[in-house]
Amino acid sequence: MSNTALMAPIALFSAGLLVSGCSGGSGGSGDGGSGSSSPPAVAAPAPVSPSAPAPAPAPTPPSPSLSQGNWASGGVTFNPARAEQIRTSAEFRAADANCTYVGCASSGAPATNQSSAFELHNLHTALSSGISGAGQLVAVVDSGFRTTHQEFAGKTIYRYGTLPSSDHGTHVASLIAGVQDGRGMHGVTPSAGLHLTAINPAGGTNLNLDNVIGGTLDAASRGAVAQNNSWGFELPASDLASHLQANPGRTVAQGLNALIGNYGAAKWQTYLDALDGFQRGGVIVWALSNNEALASGDVMAALPHFDQHLQEAWVAAANGYFEVDAAGEITKAVRLSAPCGLAASFCMAGDGTTSAASATSDTSYSAGTGTSYVAPQIAGTVALLAEAFPDLTPEEWTKRLLASADNSWFSKLGVAVSGTSDFGNGVSHAYSEEWGHGVLDVAAALSPIGSVSYLSGDHVLTSDRTSLTEMTVAPSQSFGNGIEAALAGTQVAVFDALNRSYNVEGSQLVQASSPSMLPDLMQWVAVPPSHALPKPGLLLPDDAYAATAGLSVAADATGIFETSPASAWHSQSSVLSLVGENVAAISSRELGPFAVTAVGFAGEGTHEEELGSVAGGAINVAIGEATRVSFGASYLDDQESLLGMEPSAAFAWGAGSKVATFHAGLDHQLAPDLGLFGRFEHGTARASGGTAGLVGSISDVDFLAFQVGVRVGNLMKEQDSLSFSVAQPLRIESGSMQLNIPTGRNAAGEIQRRQMAADVEPTGRELDFGMDYSVPLAEGHLRVGLQYRVDSGHVPDASAAGIAVGFRKTF
Repeated sequence: MSNTALMAPIALFSAGLLVSGCSGGSGGSGDGGSGSSSPPAVAAPAPVSPSAPAPAPAPTPPSPSLSQGNWASGGVTFNPARAEQIRTSAEFRAADANCTYVGCASSGAPATNQSSAFELHNLHTALSSGISGAGQLVAVVDSGFRTTHQEFAGKTIYRYGTLPSSDHGTHVASLIAGVQDGRGMHGVTPSAGLHLTAINPAGGTNLNLDNVIGGTLDAASRGAVAQNNSWGFELPASDLASHLQANPGRTVAQGLNALIGNYGAAKWQTYLDALDGFQRGGVIVWALSNNEALASGDVMAALPHFDQHLQEAWVAAANGYFEVDAAGEITKAVRLSAPCGLAASFCMAGDGTTSAASATSDTSYSAGTGTSYVAPQIAGTVALLAEAFPDLTPEEWTKRLLASADNSWFSKLGVAVSGTSDFGNGVSHAYSEEWGHGVLDVAAALSPIGSVSYLSGDHVLTSDRTSLTEMTVAPSQSFGNGIEAALAGTQVAVFDALNRSYNVEGSQLVQASSPSMLPDLMQWVAVPPSHALPKPGLLLPDDAYAATAGLSVAADATGIFETSPASAWHSQSSVLSLVGENVAAISSRELGPFAVTAVGFAGEGTHEEELGSVAGGAINVAIGEATRVSFGASYLDDQESLLGMEPSAAFAWGAGSKVATFHAGLDHQLAPDLGLFGRFEHGTARASGGTAGLVGSISDVDFLAFQVGVRVGNLMKEQDSLSFSVAQPLRIESGSMQLNIPTGRNAAGEIQRRQMAADVEPTGRELDFGMDYSVPLAEGHLRVGLQYRVDSGHVPDASAAGIAVGFRKTF
């Protein structure tokens, strides 16, 4: 090849190279620098001029509505206690390096709040989930490697061509995948394998392009998920931009051949094609130059700016010195490399001041700083993403890395934002020409990004998205914990805004019922029990009990067929309680010994929609006086719910329901002041309209309610009444749903589902033990209600108790 020189493999600082590389720490030899190398000057960031636009606040992805601990997918559930153990472990801390010692600070002792690379990047949190890159392969193109080093013991390593030994490549490879065995340090992805290719098999830093092309193709064929390139040319990206502008029609390959070396444009095109092909299965990570003066960045790191075929899965890496406060927030940032420049939209930064394996011996380590040591931390993160999210594409891994980078400090430190990347579904992320999208955050890349939604279609790109708040269903009391119990232990895939599936435990999608005692009891004591044509709601002037037809308004239709003035019917023991406030037309006729009452009504329903959302009719036949037996049937057309339960976007069983019931009642007067009463109701509800979302189909739902009790009159005072009762509110006795449960997605973006049958009857049975005392008092009416609920809300082991007192007086 020509005498064109390579940019130093980016942890080297050697006077013999025509580049500014990273300074090296002690303990290294081979091609590595020593601690005596003069550190490059550290320049403070240029102040923002008064005329410059104010930096835009950095957008951050919204938090998911469920806590991180509730997510489980691919093992990604962080363990704070384990994270702290990792953070303080000797192996984790051994990757730290003193910035003054390696030459990234101009003088003096290092600040006590200098960041530590792995900790700043939240690696300890990510590893606490148990992922470690197992089964993943990371390719490294570098100057050379000591593969016998203890950091590579027992590791799967593929070698392409001859591999010289050098400190730089050894340092880089160990930062990626150094083993976690209690010795030395460990890498970002300690269980991953390595694919190693030398820049030049003969050693040195002259590029053997044929060898790098072959290594790239071989790594892709073996399924490498990332390729780390901590090398490049000391050529500003702006030079290639100017050359292509001055020579319209020239290809990128022709421009590279003209500006870098005479390998031939065809050979350069072959290399570009190899990089493009690699992106089908992996992410290209490229370290920027360490020359702070290259305002546009360097040409190799910025290649996707010129060749759109490379824009799919490429990350450029910048290096900085960072200081943090006690909470780990960045308080100072000094760039130690070229800015991202033309690569800004696909660039991110990190702490590249590290200590890792060197080539001096199998147990030696050295420290250094540079973009060379940021890039392998990004490449290792890709392997963690690939293990956790094997169903994503390299392009999607790249989006997660960039969209989750920490740019929260841009505004605070006066970093000018130069643009915003729109990653879709409401996720946008600001970037700057200096720092790209911000600092690598491994844990954030593994966490849900943006809003978390249920996807109702077959593909992540075309499905309708429903937020978790709209996805949950609120069962009515009759369903109790039935749906919650059916979904308990079931993992339902939901998707963040970048289309990664996370599992939420199915029962979390059901709002747990918490029935209140007070409304029922207050209604009980505030007005007389509901019965046919209640006087307070009479709209016609006829006497209520003598009329053969009439019109009434009532709070609900419960007990509408009962004529006893103090029946103490349980308000939840009839499906007619679902009617809510209503207008009822009632007609009564005597047919021989039978009293026949027919009712038509239109009500608001249980969710207070418009009048007429629930409508229907009922008929009741009664016989007897001292012993009154009744039976009948009712029909409801509920346009908004299924037995009081509204559908949600994900639990859509139809537009409403049609309900038919049979009821029977008894009111037996044992003695003038002693009576027994009871009521039984059984019915079936059928969902109307098409199912959608999680619900593939729903069967007819059978339900049951009953109440029995005793009533004593004139007990302590004339016309008083004391009732004791036991009641079961409406309860689903049988019914099932066929559910289509999303389980995840494949790499093509197709949503995977499985079918599951779910019985909807609750596992508990509520029994309500009640006492009702009514007595005339001071020209008014005093009522006291007591109630104790066992398995309240049809939830096992739940109980509730309440008392209410009401006084009513008519003026």
